[in-house]
Amino acid sequence: MVNRKKNMSTGIRKTSRHEFFKNFPKDLLTEVLARVASASISDLFTAKLSCKEFLEAASENYIFEHITIEKLPVIPWTTSHGASSFLARCKENGNPEALFRQGMVEFFSSNRPESGFQHLKNAARKGHVEAIYTCGVILVCHGGQFKQEGIELLSSLKNYKSRHCSIKECRDKIKEILQSMWIDRREAGIGPQEPKSHGRTCNCSKFNKRGWIDEEEYTTCDYCVWDHEATLFCKILRARGFGIS
Repeated sequence: MVNRKKNMSTGIRKTSRHEFFKNFPKDLLTEVLARVASASISDLFTAKLSCKEFLEAASENYIFEHITIEKLPVIPWTTSHGASSFLARCKENGNPEALFRQGMVEFFSSNRPESGFQHLKNAARKGHVEAIYTCGVILVCHGGQFKQEGIELLSSLKNYKSRHCSIKECRDKIKEILQSMWIDRREAGIGPQEPKSHGRTCNCSKFNKRGWIDEEEYTTCDYCVWDHEATLFCKILRARGFGIS
């Protein structure tokens, strides 16, 4: 009698654990998984194995839009069919990091600047910090009617301090990506051009000897700040394009 009650109790516990998520709305499960996926791809796969409901929700396009791919190489020299399909679906569903990477490759390496810049802009619209930085610098470098738009875009990065990012961190990530891929010399040697002085009289503080712009060194003159930043970016690009480490 005691064993029978024990078995009945165990069966109830197993059934309750197995069916726990069946009564949850699918939209809620998808939102929960999207938050998990945005923090850790390995945690997402663990969640998929936990129950049928999570496995089904994990196939939603919304998950691929928000999943983090930070730990995956920007330039995968060898990829399986599964990995290629996964990355393609991320891009198709507007994953900001996937769009950013595609834009970097197309603009700086594959001689498809129009398409590449469009991918970068799409990622920037979704709040991708490095995409905002790259788009802004490109616009500043090309000057003319584009320069003011670029300065405004770069200045908006000051609003992202709460995300624990800095201009130097943006630059370092971009530099790391450029170092991992072949650079089209036509893009490195011709454009974007290093920006010319904005020709305004100002009393901006001097940059430090290393040339880096730290947050505490921001001046009231956005023209000087972002002219200088764009010049640094051009030097990184040209050094990489002509094989200088």
